Amino acid sequence: MLPNNRLELIRQTARKNEEAFRRLFDQYYPIVRKYRRQYYVNGYDKDDLDQEARMVLLRSACRFEAARKVSFGTFFSHNLRNRLFDLIRTNNAQKRLPVEPLTSFEANEYFYAAQIADDSASSPIDAVIVDEALRNLYSSCSPLERRAFNLMMSENGYADLAPKEQRGIINAFERCRRKFDGEIN
Repeated sequence: MLPNNRLELIRQTARKNEEAFRRLFDQYYPIVRKYRRQYYVNGYDKDDLDQEARMVLLRSACRFEAARKVSFGTFFSHNLRNRLFDLIRTNNAQKRLPVEPLTSFEANEYFYAAQIADDSASSPIDAVIVDEALRNLYSSCSPLERRAFNLMMSENGYADLAPKEQRGIINAFERCRRKFDGEIN
């Protein structure tokens, strides 16, 4: 049977009370240390295993039933050991073994910066071509088309205008778009 204060601590942890969670984790941290010394999970350091233990503790607190006459320490211990076995089993599965050892991005920041292409970034050559095309477009537009272009590129757009004026702006912008398509192609 659990003392009332520990049972209340478990209930508060299940309700996502951070202070209660921290206190409960501190109380059961010796179990975490014991399993960390006892089992090795490839690719996991102390902080990773502590994080896994925190998730297991929260899950255990949410699922704990005092009526089952099992101490919370035993319940948490079994859940943590099972989670570690799952991690070891997943880590050792042949089909999941990486071809090369895993390394962090921070360790090889310059290597990855040179190797990984950013498809969303435009090349400087494309930027110059588009910039020149926009300058040519802007110089070939009428004052109404320039206003339409500026409105469409602004944050508010043309929503503040009267419906009749909106139609004229949309038509002027479409003329700009057609001129731009002719300029860029």
